[in-house]
Amino acid sequence: MTLDSRDREPRAGEGKIWLRRALLVICGLFVFRLIYAAIVPVDLVHDEAYYWDWSRQLDWGYYSKPPMVAWLIALSTSLGGSSAFFVRLPAILLSTGGLMMMYALGARIYGPKAGFWAMLLAAATPGNAALGLLMTIDAPLLFWWCTTLYCCWRFLERKPDRVVWLLLATLATGLGVLSKQTMMGFIPLIGAFLLTSREDRRELVRPGFWTWAIGSLLFLAPVLWWNSQHGWITAQHTSSHFAGQSVDLLKRLSRSGEFLAAQFGVVSPVTCALWAAVGFLSLRAFPKLGRRERFLLCFSALPMLGVLCLSLVQRVQPNWPAAFYPAGVVLLVGWAFEKAEGLSPLRNGQRALRRAVWVGAAFAVATYVLPFGFGLEGTKLDPAIRLRGWQQLGIEVGARFDEMPRSERTFVVVAVGRAATSALAFYMPQQPRTYHWNGTGNINSQYDVWGPPEGKEGWDAMIVTRDDGEPPEALRAAFRNVEPEATVCVPIGPDRRHTYRLWRGVGFRQWPHPQEETPATARTDEPRRMY
Repeated sequence: MTLDSRDREPRAGEGKIWLRRALLVICGLFVFRLIYAAIVPVDLVHDEAYYWDWSRQLDWGYYSKPPMVAWLIALSTSLGGSSAFFVRLPAILLSTGGLMMMYALGARIYGPKAGFWAMLLAAATPGNAALGLLMTIDAPLLFWWCTTLYCCWRFLERKPDRVVWLLLATLATGLGVLSKQTMMGFIPLIGAFLLTSREDRRELVRPGFWTWAIGSLLFLAPVLWWNSQHGWITAQHTSSHFAGQSVDLLKRLSRSGEFLAAQFGVVSPVTCALWAAVGFLSLRAFPKLGRRERFLLCFSALPMLGVLCLSLVQRVQPNWPAAFYPAGVVLLVGWAFEKAEGLSPLRNGQRALRRAVWVGAAFAVATYVLPFGFGLEGTKLDPAIRLRGWQQLGIEVGARFDEMPRSERTFVVVAVGRAATSALAFYMPQQPRTYHWNGTGNINSQYDVWGPPEGKEGWDAMIVTRDDGEPPEALRAAFRNVEPEATVCVPIGPDRRHTYRLWRGVGFRQWPHPQEETPATARTDEPRRMY
């Protein structure tokens, strides 16, 4: 395959100019994010602390996700220590690499100038601003997704080095599969492209495609083995995301509207509107599209249409379609520069593109600025209110822990939720192993997979409950005696605070068998029992 005949080689030095500009923006953003991560006044989001706790017990699989996020956090914190900065460092590195791959993909398909604008447009979104800070599963997923897009396109160019790109595509896809289940959707999506591309259809009967697909899925072998040893809990959890609820039409439309509104916030209004427009026009003009446009469409508007339909059946989280934006952004830039074959030119396309970048940049700057509060900390107008107070809570609970009569033979049990369990594990100065009391008999988190304390007979425990709660009777029965210790209250605003009660469980005997839920309260999305 060669590039479309309408493409032209850039003038001498033009490609280097746009590459230099791209590197300048990417490196500048990288340095800024390093500084920002060191000074931003918000605590780890619940998932970040949760995945950090995973990283302390490395494995081939976990309750809800593949192991990549835990592996990356473990690598980073082993080098720099278990601080918030080093938990988030992989996200900064991966988001920087993702922007580089955006440039590479855009430059390869539509030229260096288009690559620069695709990278810039992707960077100028609130979603990318968050991605460059928060170490969740989306950070590695999007990096490997963008890398696989580029490698697969290079493989489909059918040049002498295509075997190298086949191997790189297999590696990138496999590592993406180890990052998030969404990556497995890449295989049917490229299959859809091959089926609809007359020039590429023969790849379906050649060994290259199947070598890539099978080789990528082989990366799942250790994850599947781990799941086979744990009752296929990850598969059960994943399937629960697609268990639609019986609701009326108005509720379905409301949920779908919420999903669409969230996309405008994640991507920024102008970029989202242009992205939607090019997606709609591409789907409508599909038979007329060029090969490049079909490739990009199959990884953007086509799967987004599927997610939109899913939003009419159940609630869809705003980050679910994140992997479909990179290809769509490249297609949008090609449309704005009038390089997209089969699409009618966008009137004043480059002006619209500049407007999208400026508006997106303003939203991204707001995303960076809002965590600092500027007097709104802890109020109802504070968008980061849920990320405040956890560090101070951990410090105060840790101080109480040190005051326990036998602190060296005391473990921590949190009878609240996994958010508080992981936050205390990270922010208590001792960073102890925390145990979560579930009490339902269902596996609802990785803490339930890890199970109860072992070899702790005769030890004491610090039991953490809500401010208006007491240790459940079944948990009390695990100790010779349970007595109140203190109440810890950390204000985070005028009318909001973290308040928890601490109890001392004396003489641990045996972790009780949790009471089974009644049919009226049992969860149907977590069917596997702990014992």
